Amino acid sequence: MTGGGLKLLNNGLRLSGLILLVHVSMSWSGQAFADQFHYNNVLVGTRAVGMGGAFGGVADDASGLYYNPGGLAFALSNDIQGSANAFYSKTMTYKQTLGSTDFSESSSGSLTPFFGGLQKLDRYVEGLSVAFGVFYVDGDLKDQDTTIEGKQIGTTKIDRYHRTSNARAGTYYAGAAVGYRPMPNLGFGFGLTYHNADELVQEFQFAKQSVSLAGSNNTTVPGWSTLSSNVRQHLSVYGVQPVFGAQAALPLGFTVGLTLKKTLIATQSLESTSEVNQTYATDAQNTNGASTTVKSPVSNTVNIAAVKSKKPVGSAPFEARLGLAWFANTRLLLAFDVMYIGAVTDADTSIDPVKVRAPYAKQAVTNFALGSEYFITPSLPLRVGVFTNNDARPKVATGTHNAAAGQTCSNLDYYKKYCGQPDHIDYYGGSLFIAWVQPNSQISAGVTVQQGTGKAEKLGDDKVQDVKSQQYSFAFSATHNL
Repeated sequence: MTGGGLKLLNNGLRLSGLILLVHVSMSWSGQAFADQFHYNNVLVGTRAVGMGGAFGGVADDASGLYYNPGGLAFALSNDIQGSANAFYSKTMTYKQTLGSTDFSESSSGSLTPFFGGLQKLDRYVEGLSVAFGVFYVDGDLKDQDTTIEGKQIGTTKIDRYHRTSNARAGTYYAGAAVGYRPMPNLGFGFGLTYHNADELVQEFQFAKQSVSLAGSNNTTVPGWSTLSSNVRQHLSVYGVQPVFGAQAALPLGFTVGLTLKKTLIATQSLESTSEVNQTYATDAQNTNGASTTVKSPVSNTVNIAAVKSKKPVGSAPFEARLGLAWFANTRLLLAFDVMYIGAVTDADTSIDPVKVRAPYAKQAVTNFALGSEYFITPSLPLRVGVFTNNDARPKVATGTHNAAAGQTCSNLDYYKKYCGQPDHIDYYGGSLFIAWVQPNSQISAGVTVQQGTGKAEKLGDDKVQDVKSQQYSFAFSATHNL
């Protein structure tokens, strides 16, 4: 994944943190913005978002298309609903990346997580319901411009560092589902949705650093070095996702639901181009004997690379959700979901410059959600939820750097184990929403917050940084019962 970092070490150059950030930009830029590795970035549905996504044992509105189509058969009324994140923000901080200084990235924007409707068809077939929906399970928008002047890192001074990043990413579904209740306490459902993941990253970075260059008569002369990079990466994935769901009503107000789904990818592609330009130059003269002038530029190196892949993400993971809900009384609902998402082992390794990793490979992940809905008054429900959002990338392994023993990133075996590893950040989150319910409609508003901690190797070598991440969104939704 971080071929720039390995090449840099192999050619004997010693660059400081900010210069190194530029040099390895191609290796991590795509994964820095597009998040295919967390599955609870966006919570879907009017009621479900307030309950932290713990809705697999309920799923009795249009969002059952996503959570459990078997729950559609238990819907009490027709409805049409829409929800929107009026504003979301995400900040990631890499601790002590630039010497003792932190490095931060941020993104913000707005999106529409869910729009859909449900229609009961009891007049034709008792216990039959259909639903449609359009929803996003991931979305990101970045427009960042960072400039750092006169940064001192140890004995090295960076005169100027400039970085601009523009990125957009979204994972989108649109489809329909049918739910049928063959018995009063048992429902089954099936859905089919169109799937599209699209991610575009464009990034420019520039750094200038003062250096000492070799002159005549075994002398050195002061000079400067610049390193710049341009990166553009575009990922597109298209497919369909069949979904099967079942839900059973149990004694004492309990319900249990099971959902199984797997996206079938029809086409996928990744196109990435990069240009890295490095220059050493000076106009200085030394005064140690004869006059010596080193012409400018001393050297200029341009490295252009292009990568294309028809199987960057490989296959899609298998997903299973088990939901349990307790309708304690007319005022209180408690729900708990456990979600398992399988591993992906056939992603393409050829898009890694060193071809030792598959950037979009995924490990199996288990997430949990716990939510409640409590009616303070008959028209004022409070919804609260907590959930996890764990990372499908492997945990970052820490190596012991020892040049004398050959334990450096220029050693391929050491590199494979300890250098240029992708970030690993596990999140936990919470949601709090208040709603106003009328006989034929409801509106709700609230906030969702996620906190994440993990490890990273931002510079592409074997130096590990602590990472802290925070994301929050203010959302509102509306439902109309037909």
